[in-house]
Amino acid sequence: MENKNFEDFNIAKISEEDVKNISELEKTLSSKAENDIVLIAYQPKDKGDFAKR
Repeated sequence: MENKNFEDFNIAKISEEDVKNISELEKTLSSKAENDIVLIAYQPKDKGDFAKR
């Protein structure tokens, strides 16, 4: 997995529905892994930069 420089990102602005979907996915993955999993949504600070990644 590639390491990212998180200084280039902000916390993503997502809907409550998306937050709920991410939370459900966290629960599913945590159950399968038998370990706590935390998912975090980021977005590039420079929107044009996203296509380059």
